[in-house]
Amino acid sequence: MKPMVAKFATDGSHEPSDTPLWHYALDVYARPGVADELLRLQDHHHADVLWLLTALWLAERGAPLEIEQRYQPEYEAWRKTMILPVREQRRLCDKDKTPGLYELLKRAELEAEKEGLRILYEVFADQASGEADPLSCLMHCLPDECQCSRLLDVVYPQDRATQSR
Repeated sequence: MKPMVAKFATDGSHEPSDTPLWHYALDVYARPGVADELLRLQDHHHADVLWLLTALWLAERGAPLEIEQRYQPEYEAWRKTMILPVREQRRLCDKDKTPGLYELLKRAELEAEKEGLRILYEVFADQASGEADPLSCLMHCLPDECQCSRLLDVVYPQDRATQSR
């Protein structure tokens, strides 16, 4: 998945999967250190990066993520049948021997993830806002407080540094 290419957000297309959540994900993913941290969580802690980004987006909007909202059948089916298989094929592909195929699979994975974010956006777009703790939202996606705090430190370095003073 690395790097998430910002040109997809600025290429002028406005398709159904071009949602505020998608744009938020691109913005957060492009911040220094965030892509590496998300991929580390994905590879070493089996975290779902799209859920982590959705939890952060919800928290920034003041919309809490409740544990019962965490299971979304349409998203889970899409992830299982499209995102994960395409990612596996990309990882198996030898980018030195077949760079064109590797790039095609990378773009396909990104498009599958974009659609996954569209599905999650449709679920949460109208959720009422109020107050939401980013750590609580993340904990419903990755039940490891230390790893969630580490992610927050990377995503919001100034905010977190100020809070610890």
